[in-house]
Amino acid sequence: MATTIDDQAGRCFVLKPNIGVYWRTTVWVFVALSVACLGIALVFAAAGFWPILPFAGLEVIALGAALYVSARRGRYREVVRIDASAVTIEKGFKVPERRWTFERAWSEVCLRDPVHRWYPTQLTIRSGNAEIELGAFLTDQERASLAAELTRCIGPMGRGGVDGNK
Repeated sequence: MATTIDDQAGRCFVLKPNIGVYWRTTVWVFVALSVACLGIALVFAAAGFWPILPFAGLEVIALGAALYVSARRGRYREVVRIDASAVTIEKGFKVPERRWTFERAWSEVCLRDPVHRWYPTQLTIRSGNAEIELGAFLTDQERASLAAELTRCIGPMGRGGVDGNK
């Protein structure tokens, strides 16, 4: 999912995966499934099938790990800021962990067709020898729409203005 923010300094595109998982909901689901799983395991253990307890514990740990990874992926962000002279790309979970800055006049938006028809397209911003992929988690249609918007802002060799009308 891509969100566009316009202000006096330029444009800002915020890209994030379309994962509608909230942390509080994830914790409630984990607790409910853990109680059910361990409750059933305790009933079987009381009936004499005690070896089921370690496997139930492993199942709860695996479920917790999977839910944590899923919720963490939902917090991933890619931010593209375009102003009069620079294109800044930030990637990270919650806060920017990596940052690249390119001169806008020498930046180019590339949307590559897939090598095979079942592969996704690839959207990159390139400047000189550096090339950064954007929106790997987006659908092909979202990537194409984002590429068109970025091209209007950046343009080949900086031909367009920040607002896309120059």
